[in-house]
Amino acid sequence: MKLTMNVSPMNGKLTYSEFFDLLAGAGFDSVDFMLNDLVFDNSEMTLANTAEYCDAVKRAANERGLTIEQTHAPFQFKKWDDKEHFESVIFPRTVRSLEMSALLGAKICVVHPLHYKKYKGNEEEMFRLNMEFFGRLIPYCKEYGVRVGIENMWQRDSRRKCIVMDTCNTAEELIRYIDTLDSEYMVANLDIGHVGLAMRDDEAEDFIRALGHDRLKALHVHDNNYQTDGHVLPYFGSINWDKVTSALADIDYDGDLTYEVNSSELLNVSDETARPLMAKIMADIGRHLISRIEEKKRLR
Repeated sequence: MKLTMNVSPMNGKLTYSEFFDLLAGAGFDSVDFMLNDLVFDNSEMTLANTAEYCDAVKRAANERGLTIEQTHAPFQFKKWDDKEHFESVIFPRTVRSLEMSALLGAKICVVHPLHYKKYKGNEEEMFRLNMEFFGRLIPYCKEYGVRVGIENMWQRDSRRKCIVMDTCNTAEELIRYIDTLDSEYMVANLDIGHVGLAMRDDEAEDFIRALGHDRLKALHVHDNNYQTDGHVLPYFGSINWDKVTSALADIDYDGDLTYEVNSSELLNVSDETARPLMAKIMADIGRHLISRIEEKKRLR
């Protein structure tokens, strides 16, 4: 199991090469490269030659002993419900993210399900739209040899100012999505931190066991206080990581342990010389989680 860290090329503090230096020095194995810059028409990622850009990123990672195992498709577009904009911008750039994933060497590209409408009352409409959306991606997945990791989501109630249910926020619905699509290229990416945010009784470990070995192939690993999507390091929130690692062992999870923590924890250290120490703490916690999973697999 590889220890993977999320990296954004637009972090505002370090170039991706400098970020790779930190991760390699701390002992990470690989990178989850964020492709959200494809949202912006004037970003380097959008304007550059795709093959050349990906080759430069991949070489920078490989030269430091890192691989790129996972990516994240862009998700901060505007006008999701504008059909013309969807067809001319959003869908093509989602496809481009699959191409870039292949060029980077990634096995899985995480793609958010469509969730631009209020969830309650629109469940079946969003299911239909998502089956069409993900179904259209399958031929490109086959062409590029990249799996799509469908992620469990959450919404904020604008009137009550609290987090509520959203697309694939239950194991049952995410299972329905994957099983209906019925493709080896469509798998689950479980965002562990998202599970407990919508005031439900089930926990990440329940979600993991329900998905099982064959569906769950990727993770976003981070912690929170069950009230905000804080994306903090494991053990810095309220999630029970002993139960999470037990569930991952029980299903014989064979993907990577991929952080999606707030990189500001690492990059906003006032003393830059402390950044390697922060990166090492992150890596050590990740290694501990991996060791717990592997130990529990051996004891099963």
